[in-house]
Amino acid sequence: MYKRWKTKPEHKGYLALVLHAHLPYIRHADRDDVMEERWFYEAMTETYLPLIEVFDRLVRDGVDYRITFSMTPTLLALCADPLMQQRYAAHLEKLIGLADKEKARLRNDDRLYPLAAMYAERFRRLMELYESCGRNVVTAFRRLQDLGKLEIMTSAATHGYLPLMKTEEAIRAQLRTGIREYERHFGRKPKGIWLPECAYTPGIDRLLKMEGILYFIGDTTAVEYASPAPNRKLLAPLMTRYGVTVFPRDPESSEQVWSATDGYPGHFDYREYYRDIGWDLGWNDLEEWEHIRPYVLPTHERVNTGMKYYRITGTGEHREPYNPEWARKAAADQADHFLRCRGRQADTWSGWLDRRPIIVSPYDAELFGHWWYEGPTWIEMLCRKTYHDQHNVRMITPGEYLETYPVSDTGSLNESSWGRNHSTEVWLQGDNDWIYRHLHQAEDRMIGLATRHSHPKGSGRMPTAMLKRALNQAARELMLAQSSDWAFIMDSRTVVDYAVRRTKHHLGCFNRLCGMIEDGKIDETFLIALEHRNNCFPGLDYRDYVSVLPASPIPLLPDIRDRPNTFMLAWEYPPKHVGGLSRAVADLAEALAARGEAVHVVTTSFEGAPAFEIRNGVYVHRLPVLCSGDTDFYHWTFEMNLAMVDYLVSWKENGGRIDLLHAHDWMVLHAARELRHSYGLPLVATIHATEWGRQQGKLHGELQHRIHGLEWKLTYEANRVFVCSRHMKEEVVRLFQLPEDKVDIIPNGIPVAGRDRADGRSGWPNRSEWFDPGDRVILYVGRLVYEKGVQVLIAAMPNVLARVPGARLVIVGAGPMRESLERQVAESGVSHRVACWGFIDDDTKSRLYAAADLCVFPSLYEPFGIVALEAMASRKPLVVSDVGGLADIVEHGTDGYKALPGHVDSLAWHVSEQLLDPARAADMAARAYEKVLTQYDPAAIAEQVQAHYDRLTDRKRPVPEPVSRTGLYGEPVQSGGSK
Repeated sequence: MYKRWKTKPEHKGYLALVLHAHLPYIRHADRDDVMEERWFYEAMTETYLPLIEVFDRLVRDGVDYRITFSMTPTLLALCADPLMQQRYAAHLEKLIGLADKEKARLRNDDRLYPLAAMYAERFRRLMELYESCGRNVVTAFRRLQDLGKLEIMTSAATHGYLPLMKTEEAIRAQLRTGIREYERHFGRKPKGIWLPECAYTPGIDRLLKMEGILYFIGDTTAVEYASPAPNRKLLAPLMTRYGVTVFPRDPESSEQVWSATDGYPGHFDYREYYRDIGWDLGWNDLEEWEHIRPYVLPTHERVNTGMKYYRITGTGEHREPYNPEWARKAAADQADHFLRCRGRQADTWSGWLDRRPIIVSPYDAELFGHWWYEGPTWIEMLCRKTYHDQHNVRMITPGEYLETYPVSDTGSLNESSWGRNHSTEVWLQGDNDWIYRHLHQAEDRMIGLATRHSHPKGSGRMPTAMLKRALNQAARELMLAQSSDWAFIMDSRTVVDYAVRRTKHHLGCFNRLCGMIEDGKIDETFLIALEHRNNCFPGLDYRDYVSVLPASPIPLLPDIRDRPNTFMLAWEYPPKHVGGLSRAVADLAEALAARGEAVHVVTTSFEGAPAFEIRNGVYVHRLPVLCSGDTDFYHWTFEMNLAMVDYLVSWKENGGRIDLLHAHDWMVLHAARELRHSYGLPLVATIHATEWGRQQGKLHGELQHRIHGLEWKLTYEANRVFVCSRHMKEEVVRLFQLPEDKVDIIPNGIPVAGRDRADGRSGWPNRSEWFDPGDRVILYVGRLVYEKGVQVLIAAMPNVLARVPGARLVIVGAGPMRESLERQVAESGVSHRVACWGFIDDDTKSRLYAAADLCVFPSLYEPFGIVALEAMASRKPLVVSDVGGLADIVEHGTDGYKALPGHVDSLAWHVSEQLLDPARAADMAARAYEKVLTQYDPAAIAEQVQAHYDRLTDRKRPVPEPVSRTGLYGEPVQSGGSK
C-alpha cells in the first residue's frame, strides 16, 4: 500500500461532510399558483438561507471548517432567475405578514406567542440576508468557496438518472451542460461531481475523465463490492481504471442521521414537521379559515406555511409546544455524539491503515432545515466542536484529500445507487418504466438531428440562427424530460399527476420542435414561447449530442479512403492494460499516426470504452468477444480471432481498405493468417516476448507447448518479424529457426519532453509529503510477477540498509505476487523501510520518478524494459539486471549498473554504490538521458517502421512535413523525422 512516511499529526482521520442541494426545474413562467413551485420557497427559507447564515457566522468567528456542497444546474437556474427571485421575495414578505398576524392572534397565549415572535424575527432576518446577496444566493455560495470553506461540486444538467440513458451522447450532453453551467456561475472548473442519485454504471467514469472531473461520491456498495476487493475497504477512496476517484458513502454515519427509527432528526425535542398552521387552522372555525386562507393556494388547497409550533414530544399523537433552547441543546449533544463516533472510527482504522482514513458522510442538503429544522444548528455545532473541542477528526473536502493522498487502489466499481436496495429499482419499476421507451426514442432523434446539423446551414424558411435556437431548445426539453425526479415521484406516489404531466409535456415539446426542424420550417411563435417558459442553461450546446459512432465507420473516415491503411491486431490496447503490450502498441501506433500513417488498431472491448474512437490520431476498433464465463484465456483468444476476422471481412466488403497487417504476439495469429491468405496482404509480426523466455527456458505442460507452437507459426507466416532488442532477436532466431535477415530490431520508444522538468533530489513539490528529508528513495515500477525479480530486490534490502540506513524502497505495480511480496517484506524485517503502493495513475508515477533517488529493475527475464527508459528519460540513476533487453539498454558503468540476474549480493552492492556516490550516479543519469534522446525517440522509431511498411507494400512516400503535437506536459513537440 501507499505509505506516508511523515510523523502522524494529532488527528487520526478526516470527516467529509457532503451536502447535495437539488431541486427539479419547477419554474412556471405563465402562473404563480403552482404548488410545486413552493418547493423552491421552502428550501430557500428553511435550508439555503439558514445554511449561508451558519457558514457566514462560522467565518466571522474564525472557525476553520470544510464542507462539500453540490448544487445542481437546475437549482442554480432557479436561484439566479429574476422571476423566481421576485416571486420568492414576495413569498417572504407574505410570511412576515403572516407571522405578524400570528403574533396578534396569539398575544394572550403564553405558550405559543414566543414562537410566533420568533418566526417574525426569523423571517425578517432572512429577508435582510436575501437582499444583502442581491437576491441571488449563488453569489453567497461562490464567495464561501472562494474563501476556501466550501468545495462546490457540479451535477448532471437536470439530474437525469444516467445509467438508464440509452446513449453515450445523452450522458455526455448532461455532463457537459452541468459543467458549463458550473463554470458560468462559479468562475472555475469543478473538481468533483455529484452523480444523480449516486448512480454509477461502467463507462460513466470514462466520460467524467474526458470532461476533466477528478472525483465523485459513490454509494457504499459501489466500493464495497468493487473488483478486486479494495485493500482499504471503505476507509479511503478508490480509483477507477480511467483515473477518476470515487469516495464511498460511510454507512455508519449515514445511518445515524438518515435512520427513520434511530436517526438524529427524530429526537423528541425537535420541531414536528407535520404540525403546520397551514393544516392546523380553520377546519371548524370560520374566523381561523379567513385568517389562514390568503396563505394557502388560490384553489384553497392547503400547504405548509413554515410556521410550526410543536415539538415531536413522543411516539403518540400528543404534541407539546416547541422549545428552541431544548432543541439547540439536543443538536449540540448530537453533534458531540456524532464526532465521538467518527473519532472512534478513525482511531480504530488508523491503527492498521497506511494513511489517515476519510469518513464520507453525504446527505440531501434539504434535510437540514426543511425536514430537520435544527439541521443547520447541528452543522454549526459540528463545525465548532471539530475546530475547538476535539482533534481526533478534522474536516476535509474530497479535493483536499486527493491533494494529500493522490495514490489510490484501482478497481472496477459495482453498479449501484443510493436508492432502495442500492439499485435502479426506484427509477425503473411498474409505475414509471413506460417513460424510457419514449426517452430513448427522443435520444436517438436528438442525436440524429445534432449530427445532421453539426455544421448548421439555414434556409430561406429557416435561418441558421433560428435553426440553432430550435436545436438548443429541443435539447433543453429532452434534458428536462430526463430528470430523475419525475420517475422518483411516480415511485413514491406523491404528486404523480404532476410528474407524468411534466414528462409528457417536455417530450411533446421536444417532438414538435424536431418535426419542425425536419420539415425545414420553424414556428417562431411556438419557439419563443418555449424559450420564455423554459429558459435554463443559456450555455447549452446541442452539438454535445453529435454522434460518437456513425452507423458505418466508412462514411466517417473519408480522409483515409485514398491512403494506405495499416491494421494492427492486438488483444489489449489502452485503456485496457494487462501487461506492457498495450502501451507498446499504443506508443508505436500514435507515433506512426503523427507521421501521417493511417493506422487502425483492432482490439477487444473494454468496460466503458467506446466501440470506435479516434484516439491520438489512431483509429481504434474495439470488438466484443462472445464466450462463456468459464472460458480460459487460451480458448478465449480463438473467439477473439473469430470476432476480428468477421469484423475485417465486413470492413472489406463495405469498401474499406486494408493494405498491411501488423500482428502483435501469438494471440492474434489466426486472424492475421486468415486475412493474409484471403486478401493477399503483407504481414508484419511483432514478438514482444516468448513463452520459452517467460518460463525461464523450460516449457511445462501442453498449454505452454501450444503457445510456443503458435509463436513459431506467426513468425513463419509473417513477411517480417519485429523484436525489441538484440537479445530478443537472438532468442527468436534460435527458437524458431528464422533467417536472421527476416528479423528486425525495432526498440520501443518513449517521449522525453517534460519528464526532466523537476530537480532530481528535491523532486516534485510533494516529495516532502511522501518522504522525510533524509530518505534515499529507491523506486521499482512494474508488474508483480516472478520474472520481474521484485523478490530479489526485497531480499537485498537488509544489505542495502546496512550500508545506507536512509534507504527507502517504494514498489509500484499490481500482480499476483503482491500478497507474497508483502509477506516477504514483513518476514525480512524491513517493513518500516519498504512499501507496496499498488497501481497508480500516470501523473503520480511521473511524480514518483521525479522524487526518486534511484530506479531499480531486477528482472530475471525482460524482452525490452520500457521502465528503464522511463527512468532514463526522467534523469534518474539506474540499476538493472544484466538480462534481455535491459542488458542492451544499459552500458555497465557508463549510464547505469547491471547486476547479476537473481543475485542478491550483486544487486545490493550496485544499489548501495549508486546511493553512496550521488555525483557519479548523476553523471550516469545524464549520459543515460542523452542515450534516450538519440536512440529511443518515438518519431525516429516510427520512421524505421514506416520504411519497412513501404518496402512490403511497394509504396513511395514523400518525406512528411513535421507535425506539431504536444508532449507529456502539453508543451509543443516536433515529430516527422529522426533526430
